[in-house]
Amino acid sequence: MFETQRNSIEVSAFTLEGKTLSGHRGRYAIATQIHAQPGVNIYTGTETATGVSVWIKEYYSFWWTASDIQQIEVALEQLETIDFRSGGVQDFRLLIPQDVFASVKDQRCYLVLRPPHHPGRSLKNYLEAQGSLSAATVRYLLSQVLQSLWFLHGQMIDFADGQMQKGTAHGNLSLESLVIVPESTAWNAQFQVYLQDLELWEGVVRSMTSTIAPRSLNEQKQQDLRALGTIAAQLLLGELNPPEHWNAIEDPRWNEITDQSLKQFIQQLMELESPAFSGAKAARKQLLSLPAVVESSPNESEIQDELASIELGQADRPPLYFKIAFALTICGLIANLSLLWANGGVLETPKFEFNNLIQNKR
Repeated sequence: MFETQRNSIEVSAFTLEGKTLSGHRGRYAIATQIHAQPGVNIYTGTETATGVSVWIKEYYSFWWTASDIQQIEVALEQLETIDFRSGGVQDFRLLIPQDVFASVKDQRCYLVLRPPHHPGRSLKNYLEAQGSLSAATVRYLLSQVLQSLWFLHGQMIDFADGQMQKGTAHGNLSLESLVIVPESTAWNAQFQVYLQDLELWEGVVRSMTSTIAPRSLNEQKQQDLRALGTIAAQLLLGELNPPEHWNAIEDPRWNEITDQSLKQFIQQLMELESPAFSGAKAARKQLLSLPAVVESSPNESEIQDELASIELGQADRPPLYFKIAFALTICGLIANLSLLWANGGVLETPKFEFNNLIQNKR
């Protein structure tokens, strides 16, 4: 969802650009709107006290009353004490709000988040631009997401009213809620996958209009695994918009995938094949024990290009002739330095015998 370019959807007349918002935990200077869709606007900004970059998600509805806004704010305040840090240096790549507040006057609710260390792109955006992912890349991505879900599903949650809960589900896994982030600004083949749009917060905003009956926490956790299986199948097939009730194993392209171990694993995630996984931890353990994938196509350079294309805004890599010319220049420099060293650090000036040359001409 959080892309580095302005979304093509028309920006609403009410904009926060250039304004400052006061939340419960700080003040935020709004810079640029980067996403707009009915009911949700997203802006970049900074926390004025620290200068730290933030994202501000703005929710609005013309149907909300002052009472609705107050109910949403009270519900969001119950989530302010939630801390998903592991107590160590481990980063489980969860993009969760650091501040939540509402404005009855403006009929809006706000969630403030800190963005990842480098700009990223949603999986949906990646598929739109690049198409399918290789089996090796899908394995790498699944391992990270399952690790995040294992932590999320098992972490003790403390609510502001004193209640505690063993874990929560993501509840909104999709191509838009998974964000690929490169590990550095330089070109490399490593990336991390962040999870955003958690139902714990998104559901509060939607609760004013949603009529869907709530499900048990265990069912929500299992739904996370099923959704991840569907996402993995979409990535392998390059399926951006699957039809309703889409079944990946009935898609003719599914038979073209050669990584049989991965296909069986994905089918178990989607509960299309028994046994179903007991949880994210068990699923990740089996994923890591799968036989190594051997792919004849694409070749290694193509895989590196696929992973590199995950990063936005990178300049084109130098062409081959530029690399050859650069290498020859370095070799020439080394040869000159070697000659200089052999002559004791001084190169004698060439002497020409002009008299001999004149006599020879005669």
